[in-house]
Amino acid sequence: FVGQVIWCLAHTLWIGNSVAVAASVGLIGHHAFGVWNGDRRLASRYGEAFDVLKKRTSVVPFAAIVDGRQKLPDDYYKEFIRLPYITIVALTLGAYFAHPLMQAASYRLPW
Repeated sequence: FVGQVIWCLAHTLWIGNSVAVAASVGLIGHHAFGVWNGDRRLASRYGEAFDVLKKRTSVVPFAAIVDGRQKLPDDYYKEFIRLPYITIVALTLGAYFAHPLMQAASYRLPW
């Protein structure tokens, strides 16, 4: 939900028209309902266990870690050392550094 709100705010500010505002309001509303309904269903299903979980977590990224309600394991970085993540980083950096080559090639196009 937080990521969707950040995405919507950034795109609304970037595009800056009424369609972007309407789309952002709709997307944020959709995700807000999803969060509310999901929490309601989980509370109904798991009761006290879900309340305990809610007290240990936060909707604000990393707030529970800063507050001391959660602790990262010592080897948390191993989560990111996986082939898909390494591939995406390598392809992203490759595309970034290849931009001058792509621009030069597009300049030579006859149309």
